[in-house]
Amino acid sequence: MEFVLIRHSLTPGNLEKQYVGSTDQPLAPEGEALARERRERMPEVDGLWVSPLKRCRQTAELLFPGMEQRIIQDLQECDFGDYECKTWEELKDEEIYRAWIGGDMTVTFPHGESMEHFIARCRRGIQTVAQEAKAMGLQRPAIVAHGGTWLVVMGTFGRPECKLYDWQVKNCGGFRVSVQENPFTLKLLEEL
Repeated sequence: MEFVLIRHSLTPGNLEKQYVGSTDQPLAPEGEALARERRERMPEVDGLWVSPLKRCRQTAELLFPGMEQRIIQDLQECDFGDYECKTWEELKDEEIYRAWIGGDMTVTFPHGESMEHFIARCRRGIQTVAQEAKAMGLQRPAIVAHGGTWLVVMGTFGRPECKLYDWQVKNCGGFRVSVQENPFTLKLLEEL
């Protein structure tokens, strides 16, 4: 089985270079246009899972019109707490932020989610989708989620193994991967 892993399209916060985590922003007009433009270049898929946030559901509808969307809560973006909708410029002097950007995956965002919790739920979420898709006999489902979600998922399960931040993906971009069991891995076939 293959997965098509897609990051949602552009939001107003993305255009402002903000950390938009659990804030439920819709797509910006530029994001809608980008998704429409990318639709023709998306691989054929036979199932669709999405993060519950509006930007993912809207992207999924634009990329795969009329396809049933299955919500997967565990693939929602991290709750950045007090860092929600802030920019690098606003956060650059924050100690926790600097640790996180430096690769510390044990931080907890002030009034937000711990990275350890976020990582655990993303791992659980992608494995849940794999189990459900296999049970349904699907060959190539798509999953529309978030940049942070794909960093964590590919940083954990992606092959070839890379540094976490090497898995950054642009808005409305993603990866086509082959899903392997025992151990669970996602082998990169193509960047989208």
